[in-house]
Amino acid sequence: MAEAKAQVFDARSGDKSSLDLSGPRFTTEPKEHVIHRAVVAELDSRRRYTASTKGRNEIRGSGAKLYRQKGTGRARAGDVKSPVRVGGGVWGGPKPKPARFGKRINKKEARTAFDGALSAKAADGELYVLDSLSFDEPSTKQAKELLGTMEVSGPVLLVLTDDDRNAALSFRNLPEVTVAKPHEYGVYELLRAREVVFSRAAYQRISGEGS
Repeated sequence: MAEAKAQVFDARSGDKSSLDLSGPRFTTEPKEHVIHRAVVAELDSRRRYTASTKGRNEIRGSGAKLYRQKGTGRARAGDVKSPVRVGGGVWGGPKPKPARFGKRINKKEARTAFDGALSAKAADGELYVLDSLSFDEPSTKQAKELLGTMEVSGPVLLVLTDDDRNAALSFRNLPEVTVAKPHEYGVYELLRAREVVFSRAAYQRISGEGS
């Protein structure tokens, strides 16, 4: 695996440098099958499963046969709740998913998948750390100019702390940028982004330097 480095950019002066990364967060060998399982589990957990249909036993109506079996010239029919009739029950329709079902992944696999995806970004040179990121007031124009100076094209995952509120308000208006707080994003967001950008505080949080 290539040496893990982050590109450091000073938002105030425009200076660029590099940062050697260490620790399992940035040096874990990616395992595709584990990463795939993590993404499937994450997306499944976000589904609301609110679609619901009624079966024939849940439809209100008479259970009596509509008309006699023979002699009417029409097809044989049961009650009005039959799935073949308009307003009848639905056969095999969706139901809300019970909480005990769904795609699952254990904590060790989830951590391995996350660290592997983040390490792949670092090895590919797609990890950035922003120093001196300060916005006196929200400014989408300033945010767009900053990305242009960094030569970042996106899609971008920008990880900020609560202290970077004005920056978050500035970047969130850019369609190519997804703003997230530490621990509020997963493997799916890492893979979806071309570049992952951390504020210095957010980087310290994930690397353990700030703990």
